[in-house]
Amino acid sequence: MDFDKENNLSEIFILICPNCGVGNLENSDYCIFCDKNLKETILFLEDDSFDLEITEEFLIEYRKKFWGKERTGKVNKYKLSEIENIHIGSPVSRFIFEYKGKRIVFPLKEENLEKIKKYFHI
Repeated sequence: MDFDKENNLSEIFILICPNCGVGNLENSDYCIFCDKNLKETILFLEDDSFDLEITEEFLIEYRKKFWGKERTGKVNKYKLSEIENIHIGSPVSRFIFEYKGKRIVFPLKEENLEKIKKYFHI
């Protein structure tokens, strides 16, 4: 790999692993740190108090410490086929749905909300 003053190695490692949070090369198949299959991730969103990963089967929530970068270790998995009544909160940016009779609410940054809207065709 050639490196010059105009390039920055941190820009090359832009694919964030949903499992461990390590940056990987853009076209990586597996995480260089934890070996997670990165090709199974359809959408990954980093937000303030959690990260969200969408795979073919699940919406996965990785909880973070209050307004921090570090994760708590708590992971919630929501089977996509069991998510119902999806809507967007207004005027506050929230992604809301029902899962097994329970209301789930994710306050999202505006750019992440737009990606969720596009994915769920809202």
